Amino acid sequence: MVKKLLRFYRRLACHPVPIIFSLLFVSAKVWANTTYGGNAVNGLRSGLIGILVYALALGSIYLLSEKPMGDRFAVQNLESRQIKIGALLTVIVYLFILGSIVDRLQRQGLMSGHPLFSFIPGWTLWHDFFVEFPGGYMTANILRSLPFFVLIPTLVLHRSGVKGDGFGFFGGDLKPAIPFLVIYMGAFLSGGVTMERWIFLAYAIMYSGFQEEFFFRGVMQPLFIDITKQPIWGIGLSVCLFALLHIPDFAFRVYPTVPLAISAVASTGLFGSLMAYGVYRTGMLWPWILIHALSNVVGF
Repeated sequence: MVKKLLRFYRRLACHPVPIIFSLLFVSAKVWANTTYGGNAVNGLRSGLIGILVYALALGSIYLLSEKPMGDRFAVQNLESRQIKIGALLTVIVYLFILGSIVDRLQRQGLMSGHPLFSFIPGWTLWHDFFVEFPGGYMTANILRSLPFFVLIPTLVLHRSGVKGDGFGFFGGDLKPAIPFLVIYMGAFLSGGVTMERWIFLAYAIMYSGFQEEFFFRGVMQPLFIDITKQPIWGIGLSVCLFALLHIPDFAFRVYPTVPLAISAVASTGLFGSLMAYGVYRTGMLWPWILIHALSNVVGF
């Protein structure tokens, strides 16, 4: 077991994707720390601890899984031309989602400039429809993003030949996800069982958990893995786009300064790598949807 784990870490340490991710993560922590009067050593220590924690998490997934099961996602069985078209359409949908976030921030006065999508007929009505939505902001967020994260990607894959049972929701190997389900559920329950927390968990499952995991890990990641023919590159590219999608909101709405926003984006990328590798090794989405949602609620 030790030798197996050492081989795993040796491969990670020698591959450019984990190296680049680690350097960017540590650099972001150092920058954020020094910006607020700290020193580079504390930022470096924070970054290295984060890398160590996630390295241990990835190692546990590797040890608990017998083999990668990412081929359970039906996109792996499509023709090369279908894969390329699917990946291209998925990237276009991603850019549209990114643009819609920028457009919303501009309409809220948080970003300068004329709303990015004001040229699209009916887009202003679409945006305004959810501003004072009767179901509240939670229902509005779920319904506003559902077409772009789920419905359109599903249509793209369906048109490519993927059947409904090929999205990897169930089956697969649950063992690698169990420790994380226990940790995150324990953290959730230890925070107090209130109706508000259960409602927020349900919202997190239906919004960020289901929609982001489906789009990035269920659709984009298998397509990228098939195109690159190297799982680590496919995972790395999808995780990078996952992290970048959070920049506008983090920089212009959530955090007061750019260094703090970039530090949070780096942490989001590291968390995304855990979700991505978990899906790749287990071959299913539902446990990672729940873990993602629980993480949003408990804050780590």
